[in-house]
Amino acid sequence: MKQIRVKDRAQIKQLLYDDCVLGVKDDRYRAFGGFQLWWYDKRRDVCNCCESHWTDPRKKIEHYSLDKAAKLLWRHRNSLFVRSKHTSDELA
Repeated sequence: MKQIRVKDRAQIKQLLYDDCVLGVKDDRYRAFGGFQLWWYDKRRDVCNCCESHWTDPRKKIEHYSLDKAAKLLWRHRNSLFVRSKHTSDELA
């Protein structure tokens, strides 16, 4: 994942809508190298958030509206990272 700077909530929404995965870097998140992951599901019109391992049977995926997700991610704008949803390559 690559650290990014965002200028406003609209940019966060656009990144999520454009099939990017946003990560909030924090030591309290046990999985994904210390990231809380966010992605948008266009079919369900919902933003998903996960803080635990995919293989963890207790994994909990939270669901938010795109507006609520942008608001929450804006609070963490100084620790935001991004990668493409469909590849493991980092965005340039």
